[in-house]
Amino acid sequence: MASSSSNNSYSDCSGYSDSSTLVWEHEAFNTFQFNVLVFALNNMWPDAELNDIIIERLKGGGYNRIIGFSYEGNSHTNSAEVRYILRLPRLTDAQVDRDVAVLHFLEKYTEIPVPRVITFDNTDDNEFESPYMIQNRIPGTGVLSTFPLLDHAEKLRFAHELGDVFRRMLIIRSHASGNLAFLPGQEDLKAEFCVVPFGSGDTRLAVPYYNTEATAQTVRGLLLNRFQDQIAYTLKHYPTSTLKLEILDKFCSMAWEVEARGWFDNVPNCLAHLDLAPRNILVNPTSDPQQPIISAVLDWDSAVLVPQFMACTPPCWIWAWLEDEDENEKTANDDPPTEERRQLKKTFEKAAGGEYMRFAYEPAYRLARRLLRFAIDGEIRSNEDLAEAEEMLKEWETIR
Repeated sequence: MASSSSNNSYSDCSGYSDSSTLVWEHEAFNTFQFNVLVFALNNMWPDAELNDIIIERLKGGGYNRIIGFSYEGNSHTNSAEVRYILRLPRLTDAQVDRDVAVLHFLEKYTEIPVPRVITFDNTDDNEFESPYMIQNRIPGTGVLSTFPLLDHAEKLRFAHELGDVFRRMLIIRSHASGNLAFLPGQEDLKAEFCVVPFGSGDTRLAVPYYNTEATAQTVRGLLLNRFQDQIAYTLKHYPTSTLKLEILDKFCSMAWEVEARGWFDNVPNCLAHLDLAPRNILVNPTSDPQQPIISAVLDWDSAVLVPQFMACTPPCWIWAWLEDEDENEKTANDDPPTEERRQLKKTFEKAAGGEYMRFAYEPAYRLARRLLRFAIDGEIRSNEDLAEAEEMLKEWETIR
């Protein structure tokens, strides 16, 4: 067995260092790698020699520890190299089967490039004493570090391909909104899908997934149900939190008002990746323009089935890249200052399609995205959340 360390960006949060395993009180890599070796020999390559298997420490993230392992293969056995990723959740309440369900759904219903799930275990009855997922390892580097280095032709290819990812998410349909999961009692890669309502971890409340334009609930109904649940929870546990209750009441009023002005008319549910940031996209540039430049879109843990406008947050970093700064969605539709940047914006928009253009830049939909995100996330947790909520409500007052 050989082992090594790598700063490969195949992770769910590139901002974490290798020492994060110490923060999470994980077993040190130097000893844990032998658990990975035993797993590989028992489950993946029982005929392999020890020296054929390489265990690699990779940069993990806030939610998963990431380890690479590969079988080198050799001419004697006529076998090729095989490379995998081991993902181990850092949080004890993680639901690996939910993450697997999303990736399997994407593989079945879309052509979006995503990691393929090889196997998984939602229990801790295994060599790792933890739930885990094994994925194929996809070549590429993170867009966060690579995009500024691409030439203009490569950036145009990237803009077109990412626009196509948006289009493919927007054409997915679901009668219900919520989180994707496998049907209860069928938690394997052959299982059918279901939709678990937001705010519920109980799959017994799930409904089977149906690919249909009709929705079981209006957007307003979804918002009011979630906010009323939050109000009831706050009254029970934090009855003196009058400011929070006032904000939630205003959220309900805003939901009614947005619907009354027609913004929620004819809005079906689709698939949305709520963290489609540069750190979650891999690119593998080639000189062949016929080959895709995006090798994978990663970390679908936050993927949800939601009203379409939620899948239309403009990736304005494509045409307005800012070093070490967050892009401002309010200015996403401003005319870029150079011809090259205008080409990037136009190329992305053309590939993303008409449904993206309907929902992306209109201020009412930008605010509706923020409102629905408060509904999905479940509660106002910090002063930062409170300030964002007050800013959103104030802006809605000016445009309604």
